[in-house]
Amino acid sequence: MEISVIATTHPNYQAPKKELDRFGGMAAGVCYMAHDFATLHAEDESKTFRRVEMTKTNGHHSVYDHATITLYLHCIPRVLEGMLDNERYMVSSVKSGRYTLHPLPDDEQKVYDKWLGKFETLIRDTYQTKFPQYFTDSKIKKLAMENARYLTSCFTMVSMLHTVSYRQLNYLYGFFSDYAAKIAKSKNPFEQKLHPYIVEFVKQLESTGYVDELLIKNGKNRQVSMFREKPVTEYFGDVYATNFRCSFAVYMHLNRHRTLKYYMLTPKAPAQLEFYVPELIADKEDLRAEWLSDLDQLRDHYPQAMLVDVSEMGNLEDFILKAIERKCSSVLLETTRVVNGVLNRYQAALAAMGHDGAEILTKMQKGAKCTFPNFKCPNPCGFALGVNEKRKI
Repeated sequence: MEISVIATTHPNYQAPKKELDRFGGMAAGVCYMAHDFATLHAEDESKTFRRVEMTKTNGHHSVYDHATITLYLHCIPRVLEGMLDNERYMVSSVKSGRYTLHPLPDDEQKVYDKWLGKFETLIRDTYQTKFPQYFTDSKIKKLAMENARYLTSCFTMVSMLHTVSYRQLNYLYGFFSDYAAKIAKSKNPFEQKLHPYIVEFVKQLESTGYVDELLIKNGKNRQVSMFREKPVTEYFGDVYATNFRCSFAVYMHLNRHRTLKYYMLTPKAPAQLEFYVPELIADKEDLRAEWLSDLDQLRDHYPQAMLVDVSEMGNLEDFILKAIERKCSSVLLETTRVVNGVLNRYQAALAAMGHDGAEILTKMQKGAKCTFPNFKCPNPCGFALGVNEKRKI
């Protein structure tokens, strides 16, 4: 066996479109070559580009996945980040709303700052004395930010690196162009608010110089995948499909688990929105009322606390991997609760049909992933209420 590196993404080099075309043409040549890649690399350029024209025209576009393009997207709305992450193939690195501050409108900033202070005090008073090693001042600050973030809009501007293949960039251009046309005259306030950002995104993609008319053709009639018009039909077996409600913030959290597929119904008009209440304040009537009152004032912003209808689909093995990742004291509490909700329904369905997977899932119902068989946490938290999943933060 011999392995060679024949291409890399270079941080300070923007390859011309012609170079990506040529690379795709050589990749196509691998499918038909009589010799080796070195021969393809040395072949007459005109031969390579005849192959480029052939593959683009006949829809053999996968060869253009070998070349990747990394985009830096500055000041895009959080919801557009989710739409990009929901497409495959991609890699994203996004400025976190859980651990960093984003510029906010004055009305959002005011309630964000107020609740940041309230959460810091509540977390410190509830947990720091009993679990001082886990609830450090720094940890408390981050947890307070994580919960105050629910008040910020799903249109909050973020920055991200997004790496896609040459083919995928063109598919995105086609998908989002079609979506912009679809919602151009929509009467849904959410889509009306989203539309100008989609139009600008398409325009920005075009300005990269990598858009190719032959690659954007949508022969399979694929569309932007994040939004669905109705829930899925539920089923649990070796594969599964299920529906639940969660905050938009948690939808974004779950959506980053790339082996599973997540969809959401398009949010309703602001007046029809319902909101998630963090467990730390849910049983405190005065704070709960104040939280909902503040969110009521921000309805038109589409806060990330808004509850959305979500569909999740995948297979048993990948669900287990997701549970290992998301059942942990350090994970956003609502995310863990959502995972447990699916876990419990999945286990019951498998048990009812006598499926071997029921026994595996049963062993995952006792607490956080550090209680799973054959799992050893490299950094034990010592937070007992987190391990047994009785925490409220």
